[in-house]
Amino acid sequence: MRGVFVLVSWVVDSFWSINEFALSRAALIAGSTPVLVHRELMHADLFTVSVFQERIDPSFATLLFEMVHQNRQKIVALSTAVVAEMTTYSDSVYKIGIAKVTPVLAEMAPLRLWSSFQFPEKDAKFLSSSFSPMIFLLSTVTVFAILRKMYRCLRLDKIRQRSSVSTDTSANERAALVQRGVATNFEISTGAMLQARFGLISDYNNYVFFKGMKFASADGVYSSGYVIVNEKFLVSSKDLWAIVMIKLMRARFTNVYVYEVHGHTVKDTARLVYPTTFLWSDLWRLNVTVLL
Repeated sequence: MRGVFVLVSWVVDSFWSINEFALSRAALIAGSTPVLVHRELMHADLFTVSVFQERIDPSFATLLFEMVHQNRQKIVALSTAVVAEMTTYSDSVYKIGIAKVTPVLAEMAPLRLWSSFQFPEKDAKFLSSSFSPMIFLLSTVTVFAILRKMYRCLRLDKIRQRSSVSTDTSANERAALVQRGVATNFEISTGAMLQARFGLISDYNNYVFFKGMKFASADGVYSSGYVIVNEKFLVSSKDLWAIVMIKLMRARFTNVYVYEVHGHTVKDTARLVYPTTFLWSDLWRLNVTVLL
């Protein structure tokens, strides 16, 4: 969602921030008058866009992005065609601002004036050349995501093939095939679909299987934003401070819902939290475990 918001902000300002940052790069390469920009703003924007809508390991994504971003000028300089395109466009834009003077005035004063001017139409070729390191980065992340999806599909097909030609397939593998696409009670109760969790998070198994039964993994429960309070209630982690305030004020000033937990089973219906629902000692005992 943050990546979408960044793209929307670029559209709202007619991609001015993109064009400005590209001109700043081109000016450095061409050796012309520098274009001052807030680079860290674009740094944050590009970082957000590069990691949205995929579950990517934070160390891999951060390391790859920082390597490309910090060495962007060196990467651009590796291609003479890219350098030529950026230099040509930067020089042409710079020359637009040079004021035209009459021959008489030119003889009187050799100095030239660089004034304000109407910016030309954005050049897609120039922008793509300037952001070629980021395009390379996004392409790398895209390829990585495709390979991940292919691996999961091939792994599932391999399990299916084994189950059809061999009798030594484990009960857990057979359960994974039979219950594929079947939501756990945790997902049905909370609405948190484990397979829809994307972002800058480490990879983990969404589900675990014991004796043919499908459980939401502890990592999946925690990454969905839930913790278990004293092995009694499943609580959204963002509601913990609200629960503390309810107990301090001894009044239910807001509606907070929790789910009862019995062993590894989550109750289907939620219940409201009252000042007496939790003991203070309960709030110190937070953990996660596999849930049906």
